[in-house]
Amino acid sequence: MRTYTKVGENYAKEDIDRAIDRVNFEPFRTSELPFMQGEAIKQVISQCNIPLKGIIQMDLHNIINVGGEEHGFYALDVNYKNGNAKVYITDSGCETVVVASDFKAF
Repeated sequence: MRTYTKVGENYAKEDIDRAIDRVNFEPFRTSELPFMQGEAIKQVISQCNIPLKGIIQMDLHNIINVGGEEHGFYALDVNYKNGNAKVYITDSGCETVVVASDFKAF
């Protein structure tokens, strides 16, 4: 089930969905990350209380188009005790925002 966040309302749902369709997950790692993407992900993990040990995959190399501008679009694939969450994040260069998530219960 996909949930769009209120703070992500600056992005059209169609644009978010198109970016999600392009997500290309790779195994999660904490070393050798691009600085800006790594810092953005670190903040999301911290502020959203995402358990580091639950993150299995990530995508730090996607974009979302907004009014002719390209913003970073990242994704985390997280296992919890009761299900799996995919967390989708935009990065405008000035702010990082969780715009949507998918959750599938086990």
